[in-house]
Amino acid sequence: MRVWLLLLIITLGLGLMIGTLVRMDTGYVLLSWNNYTVETNIWVYIGLTLLAMIAMYALLRFSLLLLGSDWRFNEWRRQRRNQRARRQTTRGLLSLAQGQWRRAERLLTLSADDSDTPLINYLAAARAAYEQGKMEAADEWLKAASQSTKGAELAVGLTQAELLNSRGQKEQALAVLLRLRQKHPKHAYLLKLLVKTYLDLQDWVALHELLPLLRKATKIPADKIKELEENVHLQLLERAVRGHSQRPGQGVAELKRLYHDIPRQLRYSLPITRRYIELLIEQNEETLAEHELRNALKYVWHDELISLYGTLKGEDASRQLLFAEQQLQERPNDPQLLLILGRLALRLNDLDKAQEYLQTGLRIKGLPELHAEMGKVLLAEGNESRACEHFQLALR
Repeated sequence: MRVWLLLLIITLGLGLMIGTLVRMDTGYVLLSWNNYTVETNIWVYIGLTLLAMIAMYALLRFSLLLLGSDWRFNEWRRQRRNQRARRQTTRGLLSLAQGQWRRAERLLTLSADDSDTPLINYLAAARAAYEQGKMEAADEWLKAASQSTKGAELAVGLTQAELLNSRGQKEQALAVLLRLRQKHPKHAYLLKLLVKTYLDLQDWVALHELLPLLRKATKIPADKIKELEENVHLQLLERAVRGHSQRPGQGVAELKRLYHDIPRQLRYSLPITRRYIELLIEQNEETLAEHELRNALKYVWHDELISLYGTLKGEDASRQLLFAEQQLQERPNDPQLLLILGRLALRLNDLDKAQEYLQTGLRIKGLPELHAEMGKVLLAEGNESRACEHFQLALR
């Protein structure tokens, strides 16, 4: 409001000053050219001169517009194109999210050249083309994306690998990822895609080589990494046996080497230790299995493992029983351990000791396995009636 008031005052002041000058003296101007003359007062001459200058300026600007060299017009036109491109890009991305693949591809590619982010347009268009089954078009848009933005090789390569994985072309996806890894060895998402591709291809050796880098370069939760590591080592153990099925001795040697090469915190986990012992049993290596499990139980304790230990037949049953009895010092109230002690004592035909261990276990917890073993002990003693009672309790 104050600005308009100030302008009004200035305009009135100028008008008053000019009006005063015109009243004082109109002046005289004479223009002569060849046989023509023009006479007028100075104020009309000044007015006509200003109008002529304005007309010449307008004509010049109009000519520049026609020639396309007016920077203001060009800037306005460029902004209009950018605004339209942004609107089309937004609609294209919305169509992509809604599964309208054909419309999304058309909108994204039409607006790509004028978009502030042509890379995003082309990558999204490639996804839309792929969802329509237009593989050649998808490859074309990926190529355009690579050319549209400097340094876009990684983004384009990752998208290409994802599309190839989706098509089931695992080997081609792996080739793309390995090429990208040469320049970006610690890129977190690249490593995650590599892990997924290796898992799909069941390339456990390559995954094993990749494991040390995953903890440092990615933000995969520690429990997920541990699960992956366990899975990889389990598959390598299985492979050692299956790969030497024709030569069992070599398979056992390779199995043992692989197991002891596993880092200790993983080697003595329940899944790996249990499977290792089971594989040794499958290879008819119960003596070695008993020795290995006895060593493992010093670091990992689980009911499944001690139960497995009780089924193994080592070269020295007395030593096996002695080891189990030593564990009882730390676990005096473990019914599973007492069951194994009773089973081992029964194997040595020490019926009194077997009965003592089993009765102690039954006082703690009436496991069906304890009743079954007690039935065997009583049956060996000739007490068939009481043996039947325990067998019936085991079945219940």
